Amino acid sequence: MRKIEARSKQHPLRLNVGFLLHQGVGTSREFDFDLQAVEVSEDVDLAFLRGVLNLTRISQGLYLQGRLDTQIGLECDRCLTDLQHPLSITPTELLYFPPQPAGDPALGVPETGILDLKPLLREYFLLGMPMHPLCRPDCKGLCPECGGNRNETVCEHLAAEVDSRLAVLKSLLPDS
Repeated sequence: MRKIEARSKQHPLRLNVGFLLHQGVGTSREFDFDLQAVEVSEDVDLAFLRGVLNLTRISQGLYLQGRLDTQIGLECDRCLTDLQHPLSITPTELLYFPPQPAGDPALGVPETGILDLKPLLREYFLLGMPMHPLCRPDCKGLCPECGGNRNETVCEHLAAEVDSRLAVLKSLLPDS
């Protein structure tokens, strides 16, 4: 097992897997990640990255599987406050060697044997993010009148007058 730490001179998501490519089918290697503040791409910054990825030599290349845990900074959809959202991914991919000419470059191991996991993991992290992140399930959002955060303050605005043309719709509400 190889422990990946932030002290590496190269990006911690670039792994030298050339030795695995020259091994027999079935040979595997675990890569243990315990990193602080990792930038996967311009749009994916992680507070930390912990977990294990296992690479196994197969006849077509390498089979990647594992689990990675992190927290990612997002913005609440309702009140726009910053939040740290926990995120776990379980990547499983066949990485071709030699790379397929018509295939996805992120799914191939280059001739150099240096595997860059950033594009592949970026996809997993983006797919794992919630579509509508909330700071809490009962978030009240922003006040439409003053823009204040309803989770922190109580607004006492006058009730807006209902347009007389729409007043008949109020009769359709169950509590009217």
